[in-house]
Amino acid sequence: MKKIIISLKKEKYPVYLDCHLSKLGYLIKQHNCGGKVLVVTDENAGKLFSQIVVNSLKAAGNKVKVLTVKPGESSKTFNVAYNLLKECSLYRMERTDVIVALGGGVICDLAGFVSSIYLRGIRFVSIPTTLLAQVDASIGGKTAINLPWGKNLVGAFHQPFFVVMDFSTLETLPDREISQGMAEVIKSAVIRSKKLFNYLIKIDASETRKHLKYFVPECVLIKKRVVETDEKEEKGIREILNFGHTIGHAIEINSKKLNHGESVSVGMVGETFLAFKKGICSYSTFEKVKSLVEKYCLPTKSGITAEAAAKSMLFDKKTKDGRYRFVLPVRIGAVKTGIEITPEEIISNWEKWQ
Repeated sequence: MKKIIISLKKEKYPVYLDCHLSKLGYLIKQHNCGGKVLVVTDENAGKLFSQIVVNSLKAAGNKVKVLTVKPGESSKTFNVAYNLLKECSLYRMERTDVIVALGGGVICDLAGFVSSIYLRGIRFVSIPTTLLAQVDASIGGKTAINLPWGKNLVGAFHQPFFVVMDFSTLETLPDREISQGMAEVIKSAVIRSKKLFNYLIKIDASETRKHLKYFVPECVLIKKRVVETDEKEEKGIREILNFGHTIGHAIEINSKKLNHGESVSVGMVGETFLAFKKGICSYSTFEKVKSLVEKYCLPTKSGITAEAAAKSMLFDKKTKDGRYRFVLPVRIGAVKTGIEITPEEIISNWEKWQ
């Protein structure tokens, strides 16, 4: 087991890497948490992992309740959040008690959001069980639910008490889930690590699973440095983590076929092409990003119209005064934030990179 500490101005917390789920009860006790634990999970993760977690917590003397929601973005709603808040209250949870998020990115966002507003904030522990959640969603304290027309428009910054990553959970994932997580690995490489980008080029994509124990710590360290520098996205630095997400979220909210990682992969290709058209990066950089996305069996086409995507981008969190703001690559390992692009530029270039 390896430990990485996320050190912020007012708090710090550990990320336990390659830590078996059976250690959770011990860690809860070590961190002096309250006696009640509410485990929030989805039907997929719950079926596989909830019993291990419950047994560990009970063995450590905790009172445990498990709440299961449907998998997918459809659970990131006010209605589901309300039901979880109701259960917290009826369970008589106190501020020192703990909500455990057991699952992928949706569960991390949803359970984290509920913990941020119940009693004005109680402790939560993140146990990401997917590659996407381990390399991105579980770190940094961004919690949120969706509105029908936009992703993550209601949320709060609320850091986990600690994070537990059991790499063996990744062995249960289907290939599409691994591929989805690789979109966020590629994103991390483009924004901050030429070394990771070159590593991704070098290895055989068919052997991706053999390299996950390398990818996860590398991405955690990249996100750690960004979040520690700009925890609440006040300096414009943390915005770099949104590379691929301006277009990606617009695609995801309109698509019935593409998941988050697949939408972000299309977004990365599109945003790199826009960077080329704006003279911010070379055409070679665009080709490298597109080639890497394709190597890991991720899409470069969305099936969404430019007009629908442009309309959804109006609700992107980076939008200011009605103007679209993008994170665009300068070269592999470096990006620029706050680049304004007009709807007309998006629409006129939409078919050129898809």
